[in-house]
Amino acid sequence: MGAYWFQGYVENDNGPCFSECTVKEEKFVRDRTGKGPYTLMVVDGFHVSPGHVMVDMREPLAFSPSVTDTGNHYIKRGCTLLLTQHLVTSLRHYRSQYDQFLNRCESLPLDYMVIPVVPAKILRPEMVRFFARKGSPFLCVEVQSVEDLTEVCWEWVAQAQAYKRMPLTMFVKDTENTSNNYAELWSSLCEQYGIIKLTDVQDDERLSLKNLKDSGIYPHKGGIVPGGHADYNLYRLSEDRTFEEADDFRYHDSVPNVTVMNGQVKQVNQKVIDEKPGSNIQVKIHKHFV
Repeated sequence: MGAYWFQGYVENDNGPCFSECTVKEEKFVRDRTGKGPYTLMVVDGFHVSPGHVMVDMREPLAFSPSVTDTGNHYIKRGCTLLLTQHLVTSLRHYRSQYDQFLNRCESLPLDYMVIPVVPAKILRPEMVRFFARKGSPFLCVEVQSVEDLTEVCWEWVAQAQAYKRMPLTMFVKDTENTSNNYAELWSSLCEQYGIIKLTDVQDDERLSLKNLKDSGIYPHKGGIVPGGHADYNLYRLSEDRTFEEADDFRYHDSVPNVTVMNGQVKQVNQKVIDEKPGSNIQVKIHKHFV
């Protein structure tokens, strides 16, 4: 699309506000520099939100019969960075399993990151260091029972985090003992051992802004800020909505009219128009500052 700019209602950290954005070379930029022309893109009647960063909970990539189709489904929902869950099942072969999973991700038509999901019973410090080195934004500890949390050498895990400060979070698979307050137990463990964690327990498909910042994904992805990737969605506002009512706009379960990733249109009116399996790179965050 070349260099361009637009102005309208834009969702940012503090809510929607009328602002101007400029895109050049796949990223948002602060100023219009260089000799080349900047085209005005008219977004009147639309609400602009950051591209969604989502975990593949509804359609896990690991079980998908078609990686490309699954990726397209997420694009239609406004996802511009997919966090793909990779279940670690072996202490001996987790490195080769990771490489195999990466090969599977190559057909994704959108940017992605690999999220290791490690059962608490087999969590080891070397795994934390390995996945941090590979650029995973955070690691999920899978818990089947409260007892699982007592079987981990948390002191060593916390020491392993010092390498790149990759946060941990918890996935609870205990559906029987709903009375257990896992969030409170997890918070207490992290405080006791100095474990770096995501602010919010990740139990939703979309990452919260706090978790985006904790993991180092933001501001590279998940926001409309200078220096970040030009990922955003356009939602058409109803004709009876007033300018002041934009504060009440909700798009959590809505589907966008247009999705743009890295400055390029990916879907329009739920039709993916830019399928390039294998052309997008794995996004890596090389250092966490939390």
